[in-house]
Amino acid sequence: MPQWGPYCRGLVATRCAPKTCTTPTNSWDATCVALAEQECGAACGTDPGVQQGLCKSYLPNQTNPACSGVDLTVGVPCGGTIPVCNRGTMPAPAGIAIHRYPAGAGQLPSSAPSRILNSCSPTGGTLACTTAQPIAPGECISVAGCTGVADGMELIVNPPGPGQIAECQCGNNGSIYQSAMCESPGCIATASVSMIRPATLFVALDRSVSMVVNSSGDSVSASRWNPARAALRTFFEDPASAGLGVALRFWPHDNPGPCNDAAGTCPAGAVSGCNLPIVPFDGTAARRLTADPAPMDQQELALVNALYPGPGANADTPMYPALNGATTWAINYKNMHPEEEVAVVLVTDGIPSNCDTVPNHIGDLARNAYDNHGVRVHAVGFGNSNAEIINLIATRGGGRAFNLTAGAGLATTLRDALVSIRGQALPCDVTVPLAGASDPASVSVVHVNSAGTETVLTPRADLASCGQGWYFADATNTSVKLCPQTCTALRDTPGKVRATVPCVTTSLTPMTTSWERYHGACPPGTKTQWGFLRYRTATPGDSSVEFFVRAADAPADLAGATVRLAATAHAVPTDTRICDETSTPPCAINLFDVLQELPDARNEYLEIQMRLNPTSTGGGGVQVQDWEITYSCPDSE
Repeated sequence: MPQWGPYCRGLVATRCAPKTCTTPTNSWDATCVALAEQECGAACGTDPGVQQGLCKSYLPNQTNPACSGVDLTVGVPCGGTIPVCNRGTMPAPAGIAIHRYPAGAGQLPSSAPSRILNSCSPTGGTLACTTAQPIAPGECISVAGCTGVADGMELIVNPPGPGQIAECQCGNNGSIYQSAMCESPGCIATASVSMIRPATLFVALDRSVSMVVNSSGDSVSASRWNPARAALRTFFEDPASAGLGVALRFWPHDNPGPCNDAAGTCPAGAVSGCNLPIVPFDGTAARRLTADPAPMDQQELALVNALYPGPGANADTPMYPALNGATTWAINYKNMHPEEEVAVVLVTDGIPSNCDTVPNHIGDLARNAYDNHGVRVHAVGFGNSNAEIINLIATRGGGRAFNLTAGAGLATTLRDALVSIRGQALPCDVTVPLAGASDPASVSVVHVNSAGTETVLTPRADLASCGQGWYFADATNTSVKLCPQTCTALRDTPGKVRATVPCVTTSLTPMTTSWERYHGACPPGTKTQWGFLRYRTATPGDSSVEFFVRAADAPADLAGATVRLAATAHAVPTDTRICDETSTPPCAINLFDVLQELPDARNEYLEIQMRLNPTSTGGGGVQVQDWEITYSCPDSE
C-alpha cells in the first residue's frame, strides 16, 4: 500500500496542529496514531503505509467520556421518524433544529480531505423539525412530524444558526432520510428516559427601588414586591418542591457582600459579592426542602425569614453584576456537585441600569454558564422589564423565559413559572413511546440506578392510588408520572427512569450490504496488485458473514465483473469469526488467489460486499466490526 505523501502529512500538520507526522519515513508515528484514535475513532498502525479504518459503534446508553458537553448524532431514519442521540456527558436541551437538504446536496461528511470539517458548516438547508424533549447522555429519541422530507434528502441536526448549541464534534450530525418501515436487524424495545437526580436553584431576586416605588413616587409594592415574595413563599412551601436545593440572593443588596451599582462592584459582581447568597445552600440532604407541612424545615424557614419582611429597596437595576454573581455561584457549585442539575433563576422588574448594560454582554454570561458548564439560566420579567432581554438571557442560557404582568395576579403567574422551572430541574415524568400510547398495558417503567441495577416500578391507577410506583398523567397515555413518594425517594439515588414498550419479535432474513469500492492508485510504471483481506466479525450460534469481491480496470465495468466468494466467517463448525494477525494461527485471505491470479488480481478497482446471515432460527446479533484490504504496486512489466 502506498505510504503517506507530503500532502497527507501536510494535512495532519495543518488540521491537527501542533501534531505532525515524522519524516522521512512517511509513516504514522505514535503521536499520529493517538491523534487518529482521539479525533476520529480511527485506528492505524505505525508501520509505513499501513492504514486501517475502524468504525466504532456506540452501545445503548454509551457516551464519549472525552466529551464534557453535548455530542449529537443522527441515526438512520425509518417509519417516518428521525433518531437523534446524545453521545456527550451533558443533557441536550429540547428545541434543537433538524434541517433538510436536497438529495445529493453534498452536505454530509465523507472521507475526502476537509469534508468532515465542511460538514460542520452546511448551507442551503430548510427547517424540517425540532427535537421535542431533552436528550439525556447516552440516550436517543425518535423525532416525528418532520415536514417536507422525502427519500434521499440529507439531514443535519444542530446546524449553524441562532439556535445552534455547542457540541464536542459536528462531523457525525448527518444522515439520509428514508421512509421505509424499521425492520431487520432486529427488535429493540423502544424507550423514553428521564434523568432523576438532585437539583439546585440559585434565585437572584430584584430588590431595586422600582419594586416598591414608581418614577412618580407612587407605591407599587402591592403589584410587584408583595406578590413576588408571596409566589416564592408558596413555591418554597409546596410539597412538590421536596428534594430541591435553593440558595437565595437579593440584588442590589450588600448583605452578605456588596452587590450594587456603585463603582466598587460594577461590573465584576462575582468578585465583589453578588455570588454570596443571603440564604446559602451546601448540598447536604438536611438543607433540601421537604414535603412536611409543619414545622418548616430549616432551609424553608431561612428562605421565608429572608423574604419577610425582606430587605429595604435599594438603588437601580445592576443586572450584569447580579447575573455574573449568580452564574459564578452556580458554576462553582456544579463543579463540586457534577451529578446535580444546577440552574439560575433571575427575577426582575426592570431593565439593566449602570454597570454594563449591553444586552449581548449580559446574555453571554448565561451562554457561558450553559455552554461551558451545563448550568441553565432562566429569566422572569414583569413591570418595566424588557422582553427581548429576558428572552435573550433564557435562550443563551438554555433555560425558559417568562414575561409576566405586574399586579395582584403576579403571585399566581410567578408561582406557575417557578413550578415550570422546577419541572425541568426535577423531572418526575417520562414520555411514553408511541407504541405504548396505543397499548397502555404494554408499558413498563424501570428505575436504573448509577450502578446499572434495574428495579421495575409498580403501576397505579392514578395519583389517588399512589404509594410507591407510577401512573399515567392523563387519558392520552402519552406521559407517565412517578408517585410523589417514589419521586422523592429516587432523588436520593440518582439514576434514570425508563418507560419501555417491547416490540413484536420477528424472524430475521439475510442482509446484504452495498458494494464498497477501493481504488488501487499506483505510480507510473507500476500496476495495482490486490493483496490480503483481514476482518473481525461477531457471529452468534450458526450465523455467518460471507465476503464477496469483484474487480475491474474501470468503474463502469465492475457491475459486469465476476463475483467471487472470498471468505465466510462463522463460529461453527470451525471458528473463523476473526481473520487477522491476532488469530490462531494468524490469518489473512489472499485476494490474489481468490481473484484467480491474472488479470483480475491486478485490476485497478476492487469492490467488496458482505452478506450477514442470521441463525437458522432467525436470531440476530451478527456484526462486521471491521475489515482491511491491502494492495501493492509492483512493476507493470
